[in-house]
Amino acid sequence: MTETQTAPPALPERGPERPPLSAYQRVSGVTEIDVLHDEVEPFAVGHDLQALDRAIPLNGSVNALGVGAVNLVWVRYGGGGVIVDTPPTDGEFAMCAPIAPMDFEYRNSKDHGTAGGSLVLSHDRPMRMKPDARLGCLVIATSTGRLTDYLADYLGDQPGLPLRFHDSESGSPALAPASIVEQTWRHVCGILDNGSHLHPLAARNMEEALLTAILLGLPHTATASLAEPPRRVPHYLATLIRDWVHAHYDEPIGVRDIAAAAGIGIRQLQVICRDQWGVTPTQLLRGVRLDNARAAILAAHSAPGVITKIAEAAGYMDLTRFGVHYRRRFGETPTQTLNHSRPVSRLTVAACGK
Repeated sequence: MTETQTAPPALPERGPERPPLSAYQRVSGVTEIDVLHDEVEPFAVGHDLQALDRAIPLNGSVNALGVGAVNLVWVRYGGGGVIVDTPPTDGEFAMCAPIAPMDFEYRNSKDHGTAGGSLVLSHDRPMRMKPDARLGCLVIATSTGRLTDYLADYLGDQPGLPLRFHDSESGSPALAPASIVEQTWRHVCGILDNGSHLHPLAARNMEEALLTAILLGLPHTATASLAEPPRRVPHYLATLIRDWVHAHYDEPIGVRDIAAAAGIGIRQLQVICRDQWGVTPTQLLRGVRLDNARAAILAAHSAPGVITKIAEAAGYMDLTRFGVHYRRRFGETPTQTLNHSRPVSRLTVAACGK
């Protein structure tokens, strides 16, 4: 665990800099802490905010977008800064990339330190962070289900343990230097800010670049498996099958349609899916639908019928079946996900919490 560290020296004043994702600005010059919270949370994870100094008005900005199943959100709160409290992320993945050194603390144990490059939010422990008020912080968020599926594409099978991230002192170190993560997100942000239109193929390449950097540059429970050579040579139709399912998951398709799109029989499709990803064609389609539905729920505002609409948009006509499959994959109901993404009560300008 990171030992107690002395506070870093004050940063020198900087001239105006273009922050990440400037082409995707959502709000700017906002003083209301709740507005900033509600702009950030659909792209990140559940969190609470407290103003460090209520006498100094905030002057916050948020830039954000989704790249495939990966969300990128940059936020600067301004004013006297804020405290960010996060609950355990469970099956979600979220990583903070502070633009300036950021103090953090694991609230149960009081272990704390200063993050300079990347900080993965804990799956099982609440955390507290104090991002720089002037330069802000970038958050990269996705589901561990998407990371697991991407990892399985490479390994040729599902990893044996649930995918969970940890610090290098708690398990195997990462396979690549942590700098690969920062280099990748800066490269992606640079492309996003220089292009007027993001082609779907470019979006997929950038999503996969971010997923690759996360899996290589951060330690996790599948690091040892990832260090081994791939178990199987990818079948020449695997990419076509996967891409077609991602492109048509929201349509009333089934196994027969996937096989026809690949120009093969159902039996051969079953063999390819089992050999490449360790799943049946039905499980492949279901996983894509559920991951997209979860991303939509996390970004949704609570309203009557919202879960039904999201389920239908993901290709589910039976809401009961959707609920069963969703809970089996993510360990909670769609309603619980919706409630977690929009907490009923939030800390705002209260003094430091419990």
